Amino acid sequence: MPRQDLEALFLANLASIEKILAALARRNGLAADHAEEFAAWAKLRLIENDYGILAKFRAESSLTTYLTVVLAMLFREYRVQEWGRWRPSAAAKRNGPLGIKLEVLIYRDGLPLAVAGQMLRTSSATTMSDSELAAIIATFPRRSQFRPTQNDEPLTRIEGPDRADQGVAVEEAAAVQSAITKTLNQALEGLPDDDRLIVRLRFFEGMTVAQIARALDLPQKPLYRRLNDLLGALRDKLLRAGFSRDDLRDLSDDQP
Repeated sequence: MPRQDLEALFLANLASIEKILAALARRNGLAADHAEEFAAWAKLRLIENDYGILAKFRAESSLTTYLTVVLAMLFREYRVQEWGRWRPSAAAKRNGPLGIKLEVLIYRDGLPLAVAGQMLRTSSATTMSDSELAAIIATFPRRSQFRPTQNDEPLTRIEGPDRADQGVAVEEAAAVQSAITKTLNQALEGLPDDDRLIVRLRFFEGMTVAQIARALDLPQKPLYRRLNDLLGALRDKLLRAGFSRDDLRDLSDDQP
């Protein structure tokens, strides 16, 4: 495809690209300035070498799906480039493959012990209880999570009168989201253990379907349908609980 056609393709899909980049930043805990840096870097990668990445698109899927996968891969590359490659500690190595995977889940991915333990048991990596796994974790050196957080923003700041309405709207949205989360947690309790873990990993921990499939040793393609079915059932429960469709607009699964 000629360069000018690839450039036109990039510009025509720029809104979708920016939406995917925003979703990646949100699900990986990037602060606003880090998200902007990643987005600029990723878009530069898309246009370099005469839009070489777009030139590799073979229409075997939709362009949006292709871009979603490519940008997710670029994020992993960016993460390694900017924050360094994760290496297991000596203490984790002494505990063998289980220790290494446990340290990755807890300290690299920042997962709660309950979630990490359930993942390891579901994937047949161990039969240990959370308390037994906690004893192993206690031998690890304390490490910062792999994902950075931005702590230089002031917790509070004085806003002008023109920001008052916006502040109220933010507080109302936060209250609605809190109520949704509480109701969603109650709904999750009625699911089988495996389904509950899958939903928590997807929507609470921000893992992709591909990551979940690898972590739980599940076939990836059927997992999309399974998640869609679970999400539909949970959305119905929230609607019956009195939430509007607008309230639930963020409860979607449009990423890989």
